[in-house]
Amino acid sequence: RSPRSATALVLAAAAALACSGEAQTPEDRVRAVLAALEAAAEARDVGAMKESVSESYRDASGRDKRAAAGLVAMHFLQNRSVYLLTRIDEVTLTGAGDARASVLVAMAGTPIPSPDALPAMRADFYHFAFALREEDGAFRVTSAAWRPASLDDFR
Repeated sequence: RSPRSATALVLAAAAALACSGEAQTPEDRVRAVLAALEAAAEARDVGAMKESVSESYRDASGRDKRAAAGLVAMHFLQNRSVYLLTRIDEVTLTGAGDARASVLVAMAGTPIPSPDALPAMRADFYHFAFALREEDGAFRVTSAAWRPASLDDFR
């Protein structure tokens, strides 16, 4: 299955969840934002990624939303294909409309079928820490920090 069809499936599933009769918890909504970011990254769609980022975004390096999007776009220019394997370690609701998420990400230039395949692959590993805030009924990323991770972190 192509990354674009996988992206379409993820977005369709997210839309179906959003339209279903069951109320989503704030944690469900944060997880949906993280899934949308993953799908947009695999589709190499900076515009779709920006939709999940707050206009007030700032990270520890002083990047605003525009600078962060530029960093992502540069990565896409340097890498023809982007495949991710993510594991959400934790979602914490920190107050009314605020949340934090800890996510492990493996990035490779070829599809990653499962965590078991990682030892045989050439992949980069990162730990992301996201801060999110509810704005106009949707959670958006207000800050992100990342650091290298290792294969052992996925075990």
